[in-house]
Amino acid sequence: MNREVNLTKRVQTPHGWRYCTVVLSANGRVKPDIVVVNGKQEIHKEGAYYLEWREGAKRVRLSVGKDPADASARRQRKEAELNAVNNGVAVVRDGQNGQRSIAAAVAEFLDETKLTKKPKTLAAYTTALAYFVQIPDS
Repeated sequence: MNREVNLTKRVQTPHGWRYCTVVLSANGRVKPDIVVVNGKQEIHKEGAYYLEWREGAKRVRLSVGKDPADASARRQRKEAELNAVNNGVAVVRDGQNGQRSIAAAVAEFLDETKLTKKPKTLAAYTTALAYFVQIPDS
C-alpha cells in the first residue's frame, strides 16, 4: 500500500488553475506561498493547499485550507494514518474532516468537569458556556 502523501497548492497560472508542488525549506517546513511551476519556484498568494495520496489506483485530493503550517501538520498526520493502516493498526477516523462542533466540545468539557470539580463550579461553567452554545442543563 502506498504511504506517501504529497502537499500541493492549487494556483492560477497562465494555463488556468493548476496543482503545483510546494517548496520545502531546509528544515522541512513549507515555504509559505512558494510553489514549483514548470520547474521554477514562483510566489503565488492565491489558492489553497491540498493533500494528495493514492488509495489503490485512485488518486485522492483533500483541501486543507490556506495556512501552510496547518497544511503541513495535516500531511504528517495523514502519512502517520496511512502508515498505521499499512502496519495493521486500527485507526479511528475523525467524522468531520478532523474538526468537531462547539456543542460537542462543550458537552465533553462539562462531563469531564463534573467528575473533577465541585457542583458550584460546574454550575458556573455551565452558565458561562451556555452563552456560546445552547445545551440542555444537566
